[in-house]
Amino acid sequence: MTSLRLSDLARELGVAVHGTDAPITGLAIDSRAVTTGDLFVAIRGDRVDGNDFIDKALAHGAAAVVTSQVLSDAIPHLTVTDSGAACAAFGRLARESFDGVVTGITGSAGKTTAKAFLAAICACTDRTVATDGNQNNELGVPLTLAKLLSAPQFGVVEMGAAQRGDIAHLKSMALPQVVVLLNAFEAHVGRFGSLDNIVATKGEILDGLSPSSVAVLNADQSNFALWSARAQPARIISFGWTTAADVRVVGERSNGFAGSQVELDLNGSNVSVRLCVPGKAGVTNALAVAAAAIGLGIGVDKIVEGLESVKPVAGRGNTVSLRDGVTLIDDSYNASPSSVIAALDVLSNSKTPRTAVLADMLELGDEAVSYHQQVGRYISKLGIERVIAVGELSRHIGDQCSPQSIYFQDADALLGACPTFSKNETVLVKGSRGMRLDRFVDAMTASLGETTC
Repeated sequence: MTSLRLSDLARELGVAVHGTDAPITGLAIDSRAVTTGDLFVAIRGDRVDGNDFIDKALAHGAAAVVTSQVLSDAIPHLTVTDSGAACAAFGRLARESFDGVVTGITGSAGKTTAKAFLAAICACTDRTVATDGNQNNELGVPLTLAKLLSAPQFGVVEMGAAQRGDIAHLKSMALPQVVVLLNAFEAHVGRFGSLDNIVATKGEILDGLSPSSVAVLNADQSNFALWSARAQPARIISFGWTTAADVRVVGERSNGFAGSQVELDLNGSNVSVRLCVPGKAGVTNALAVAAAAIGLGIGVDKIVEGLESVKPVAGRGNTVSLRDGVTLIDDSYNASPSSVIAALDVLSNSKTPRTAVLADMLELGDEAVSYHQQVGRYISKLGIERVIAVGELSRHIGDQCSPQSIYFQDADALLGACPTFSKNETVLVKGSRGMRLDRFVDAMTASLGETTC
């Protein structure tokens, strides 16, 4: 276990240490998550002020505090004006003290699944720390980097973006030797202004690489050549379904939402892998992290072992078996046009009858209505039996599809109506996180009850 001192962070921030200096072995921004030896950084948010929880953090074992307030000198602390900058500085210090290998992962879709795959592969080889949940922003990345103080061999850092410059900022903290750029899609295009801006933002992870760096790039994307040039002079390992990719699919047999049996060419080594993550997107994510693992020097046997160990997590395509043979596919965490279409493809190959419960895809800008109409027309093409549309934008899905369509204004209206499902029905639930379809998943699970397989 490595430790930093409060005075190290004080020098980095150009502030004074109040009280005694203290060794620090971790970082927390939630008093409930504090463990002995942590630095507690009090974040003032829109609804909660972390300064109100300093006493609780100290009671849980915090060694020191970063705050915007002046505290008693009996408490080791720093007083700062920007607590977020303090977190970033601590993350950088933790990274600088780390002798292992860090991999950074970004993309419009699949980051969390890819992170889980790679963390599992690395853990088969040596001690590994990785991003928890979706902690992939300016506060989450320092929390991950702080875990490097536990002296693992591998660090896997997921990086998200809300605007131009975000990935560059996160990369400046994480300093990854291996970078993975999964894709650039229309997700959040309303926030970024254009797909070109998304492509440029995700590409920030490729800037400033050295000849000893590894860049893992999607050979199926139209931006592959652009990103390859931007990644120079790093070693490039490509992945994809194209025969030109270094890591590619040789054969696939889909098992629907249960996953796939795939034959992969891992840069000249052919292997068979049973994936529990469903759909073509799941296979693509597996390709990406297999390429990253090759860049990390991990053997093929460990790559296969890690890939086969990963199962979908709640809200991201996990399958729940309910009474009367109803199969619930909980993909309620988020949605974009490309991810919805990918999920519908898998649903179309599932047992009948099939229902798609789809809520609004948010942050799509001026083309939002058009994107929802495209999804509706695609459902008609697939022949899915029923659609339950939730939200003002999703009304356009129902208007454009030929199957039986039911519309609800929001999740509350859906919950109030409590629609019924047939015996042996397959039900896909997918929508943007802000639409709160997770509440409907919880209600379905409570009313129909989980069964054991």
